[in-house]
Amino acid sequence: MRTRIALTAGAALALAGLAAAPAHAEFYSIDDPADARASLTDIFGLQANHGGKNLLVKVRFNELMRSSAAGISVFVDTDPDAKGPEYVLSSGLGDGTDYVLTGANGWQGSDDRVSCDYSARPKWGKDVFRALISRDCLDDATSVRVSVKMVDQADGSHPVVDWVPKRHRWSLPIASGLGA
Repeated sequence: MRTRIALTAGAALALAGLAAAPAHAEFYSIDDPADARASLTDIFGLQANHGGKNLLVKVRFNELMRSSAAGISVFVDTDPDAKGPEYVLSSGLGDGTDYVLTGANGWQGSDDRVSCDYSARPKWGKDVFRALISRDCLDDATSVRVSVKMVDQADGSHPVVDWVPKRHRWSLPIASGLGA
């Protein structure tokens, strides 16, 4: 009898622990549908890991090429009460392009460069763009949200734009954890 009570109580505690999971996670991942088919740099997925020291953002593409004319903007929201992002990391996706982290002006970059440790680079063989931003850059925010925009002007007639998760929409809040 005592064994049944102990097993039942243990199972109830385990289920209660699962049901009371935190509303924030330190890792966020989402797949993106093939919605920018006119571009080889159609975004396939987004991963973000908000660790104790860094925010790591990985953007997966259909096909990322050294000759790409596309660019990417990684928007970071550190204050959910303020409208829009506080920071944006902008980069080209082709060989020889550079990157910069600035304060955001609405959903665009600004001339206000952020002086801190960050890096970004495309990995063409793996079809991934990787950005690593120190939490010092983000005023040690305890939670962030991210959004990514790719713009490809390959044919010059009209830009192909792809947003993840959606245009001017955010990921779920990502609390700072131990990883990244």
